[in-house]
Amino acid sequence: MVVNPVCPSGEKIWAAVRIGQALKIIINKARPLAKTCVIFLDIIGFLRYCDIVIISNDRLKNNSMSLARKFAYNNLVQIIGKAISIVLGIISVALIARYLGVEGFGRYTALSNFLGIFAVLADLGLTMVTAQMINERPEDRQTILNNLFGFRLFTAGAIIIISLFVAACLPYYRELWFILAILSGSYFFIALNQILTGLLQSELKVDYLMIAEVAGRLLWLGGLVLSNYLNWGLIGIAAATTFSSMINFGLAWLLSARRIKIRLDYQADWWRKIAQRSWPLAITIILNLLYLRTDILFLSWWQSEAAVGLYGVAYKVIDVLTSLPFLFIGLLLPLLTRAWATSDRQKFNFLINTALLVLLILVSPLIIGGQILSTPIVQLIAGTSFSAAGPILSLLLVALAGIFMGCLFNHLLIAINRQQIMVRPYFLVAITAVPAYYLLIRHWSYWGAAIVTVYSELLVAILAGYKAKKITHWRWPSVASVKLLIANLFMALAIWPCRHWASQSIINLLITILLGALVYGLSLIGLKVVNWSKIQSVFKPNE
Repeated sequence: MVVNPVCPSGEKIWAAVRIGQALKIIINKARPLAKTCVIFLDIIGFLRYCDIVIISNDRLKNNSMSLARKFAYNNLVQIIGKAISIVLGIISVALIARYLGVEGFGRYTALSNFLGIFAVLADLGLTMVTAQMINERPEDRQTILNNLFGFRLFTAGAIIIISLFVAACLPYYRELWFILAILSGSYFFIALNQILTGLLQSELKVDYLMIAEVAGRLLWLGGLVLSNYLNWGLIGIAAATTFSSMINFGLAWLLSARRIKIRLDYQADWWRKIAQRSWPLAITIILNLLYLRTDILFLSWWQSEAAVGLYGVAYKVIDVLTSLPFLFIGLLLPLLTRAWATSDRQKFNFLINTALLVLLILVSPLIIGGQILSTPIVQLIAGTSFSAAGPILSLLLVALAGIFMGCLFNHLLIAINRQQIMVRPYFLVAITAVPAYYLLIRHWSYWGAAIVTVYSELLVAILAGYKAKKITHWRWPSVASVKLLIANLFMALAIWPCRHWASQSIINLLITILLGALVYGLSLIGLKVVNWSKIQSVFKPNE
């Protein structure tokens, strides 16, 4: 059944007027935010100790710092910023789920997935292309960035317009077109932010990205609270989402301008070079799209909105966790590119092995601990009405192994400029996953969707790892893997007796998670999973 998206408080036009009035108030209140963030960066004294202060004048440009300290600092900032962002994101999703209910959240998930399909088409891998191109030709950095931004603006705008046209032709989305039009702005600003993300990751200035992201998340949360309070329905949620993405992009733009001012530019030669770099990624992303987005698309066609809502809540948790490896590997990509370009195979291989170990350390407790605490986690986020999504989350968490490892191996192929060899593997996954989604979703609903998602992600990681190994000869950390298995076993034994107690309250769940993290962390230290002396020997000061 299609629900007319008229706000409970009145007609669409009056709702839009009220949203405009509220946004005007928020903008007036938030106007000092950009200046405040910039001032905040200037007064952080301890950054000067790390020699990574904002370079706003010539006298600071000669500050030097070792690669190890830069990388460690950026990872520390990233961990703190991403932790705050994840918490704010989870709270925001919880507000949406509890406000809309199972069926309403299913409707919201279907709309987001529809726009997400076109957002994936618009992606073109430009974050990775940006980092790759400006590190290969630093002398042309200004020209490259200007043309990348112009290319991004044109492609993102064109695809968003196409998405709205397609929506107007489909009955379900035609009824929700007004909401889609508002929500599409969010995806547009996210697409523009790709270029700034690639630049700042390459510059190892993740602190700028985190400030912009956290500010956007805070405004998103505030907008959702306001929307729920005024009972604006999906229209208010869409407006809050787009406004927060706009602020995120605006802050990132202002902060990145302290490093380099990016302007729109069109030079046919550079646009052609960008297209040549991005087309293999574009094809793999399109093939990726076939198995990443067809699950919710098929669910919305053949199952109820309640089924979409349950699967959507579980998948939102996966979406949040998926950002972790991309942030870490995004920082590593410039280092891998430089090491490969300078034929420093020792550092290149060490970076791969260290990254693989770090990702295994991150993903293994998420999968194993999630099998025990998935239902309490879902209840914490969305409420008891979504309890049936707990087992779905348990199954989907297995896909994280493929997502984390696939992220590393795909970035590895990009670093050595061999991304085109993944076209056939992605094609293989796509042509097998889509029919599987079609058959299993029709018969097994969200269980079929979850099974095929796990299959797809694991197969992509295996194929990408095989391709990367043939060229770079990376090695699996066998000894560390055994130690990780033991550490996860200790963690599981610690939280297993608390699984029912954890579902009784939020405090109980948080205590259980902290207990598991403590046991896991102590186990890693006791088993000496990470060899810090090797890390220090490879990352030597740049003096």
